[in-house]
Amino acid sequence: AIEHDRLQHAYLFSGARGVGKTTTARLLAKALNCRKSDKPTATPCLYGAADSCVSCSEISESRSIDVLEFDAASHTKVEEIRDIILESINVHPARDRYKVFIIDEVHMLSTSSFNALLKTLEEPPPNVAFIMATTELHKVPDTILSRCQEFEFRTIPMAKIQERLGEIAKAEGVKVSSDALREISRSGEGSMRDAQSNFDQVISFSGESIEVSDVVKALGIASVDSLTRMIDAIVNGVPAEALAIVDDLISRGHDLRNYCRDLLSLLRDILVMKTAGDAPHLLETAMLDAKSLKQYAEIFSSTDLLRLFNSLADTESRLRDASQSRYVLEMGLVKLIEIRRLKSLEEILNRLGGTEIDSDAASALKEKKTLKSNNPPQDAPFPTSSSAAADESNAVEDLPEQIETVEQSIEEELIEEPSDLSPLDRLRKDILNNSIVRLPPIESEELEHVDDGWLDGAYETKLALSGDDRLPIQGAKAMAVRMVGFDSDVRALEAVSTVETPRRTISVQTPEFEEIDVTDVPETPSIDATEEELRAYAERHPLVRQMVRTFRGKITKVSRN
Repeated sequence: AIEHDRLQHAYLFSGARGVGKTTTARLLAKALNCRKSDKPTATPCLYGAADSCVSCSEISESRSIDVLEFDAASHTKVEEIRDIILESINVHPARDRYKVFIIDEVHMLSTSSFNALLKTLEEPPPNVAFIMATTELHKVPDTILSRCQEFEFRTIPMAKIQERLGEIAKAEGVKVSSDALREISRSGEGSMRDAQSNFDQVISFSGESIEVSDVVKALGIASVDSLTRMIDAIVNGVPAEALAIVDDLISRGHDLRNYCRDLLSLLRDILVMKTAGDAPHLLETAMLDAKSLKQYAEIFSSTDLLRLFNSLADTESRLRDASQSRYVLEMGLVKLIEIRRLKSLEEILNRLGGTEIDSDAASALKEKKTLKSNNPPQDAPFPTSSSAAADESNAVEDLPEQIETVEQSIEEELIEEPSDLSPLDRLRKDILNNSIVRLPPIESEELEHVDDGWLDGAYETKLALSGDDRLPIQGAKAMAVRMVGFDSDVRALEAVSTVETPRRTISVQTPEFEEIDVTDVPETPSIDATEEELRAYAERHPLVRQMVRTFRGKITKVSRN
């Protein structure tokens, strides 16, 4: 923007802590006011350089009268904003080109202070620039955001932090191993300022020679060995190892919540390796190398890792308010080990699914045996398999063979088991022989009517075999004759309650019906057909003929839909 002379009057820098927002604001102020150029330059004077101009030196040392930097967290009231900004904004810069206001942690301003800045941000005087920085962008009102040019600062890669710490160690004459630098860089969590503060703390604790053990002691973070021991305890199912790890953490004075966070980070790295493979940009801050992560990823399933992560996250949150943090952590780590013993819902359903099939087979055997011993073949239930014959006679002939096949297959399933059955096999045998079978759920589509010629014909034959001629009973007398068994006059019917008469079996001659060919559908009438033509079409249609014959009805009205 400076090189192309596309400067704005208000900038908003947002991002995580310690990633250089305020430092960049100072660099921008130096670029606007550097005296080595007659206009804003993208290469202002370096800090501490011998030929640095007065303006850049004063801005670097925070003593420039034209670059005003203040913390919004300490000046939240609207009166202070008026005194610092609004009263002096119309005064020209004393020496530099621009009067620059750097507002750090701008989200801490009160609502009244934001409202007071609105008009000034929208129409500032010439040669005035606002540079605001915040770590919580969502707290800045939209009215302020719309008047600023936003820049989001990302976290700094761990490799860059490690490189910078190496330069600092070299300048300070400190001997530090690469593994120790990596642990310090990882502790910064993408913040250069936090990493530098931790590095300074380690130097103060360890002196001029720093190893990984010194970093672990100084920062109170868990070592990689301690974390891998816990993962191995989960894999091998050894709760005693988890208790020993907690005891070691307590004796060394480690922060237990930090240990939980580090273990959460390791579980996350394993899950990333499991799901995304060796992705360098996703595993940049990983504690272990790719080979070790891949070994653990092959042991755990994604479901296992999610359950472990959620359980450990719950333990970490409860540690915040726990009065006995050691006990909470011990129980939480033992729970991680016990979680591995749980079976997934899919495995349970698969095992129960096999048991349900066997139970259905046992129920089918009991029903088929009863049908075979007490009823003739023609009275057995109709087969429902798709391989049933197309006509009734073939279906009845095939039925005994089908029953025999089902009996043989199920009897083989119910052969007497040896006495040394396992508990699971014994339970399975009991279920086969004694359980009450629940019918599977029926979908609504399965309940819809479907035309089945074989089934309809078999149903009519079944009614005929039972003596039902399917004709309507004419009047109460005929119904009484059917019920009591004689066909005398009405006076005899009135004496039924007092006279005991023997019952007689009525033999009904099965009527013979003309077979209707359901495929012989007449040609559809034209769109302008008359009512007589439509009636003739309906009388010839096989489905209508079946309905009229079955219900002894007649066609009363014909219309085209």
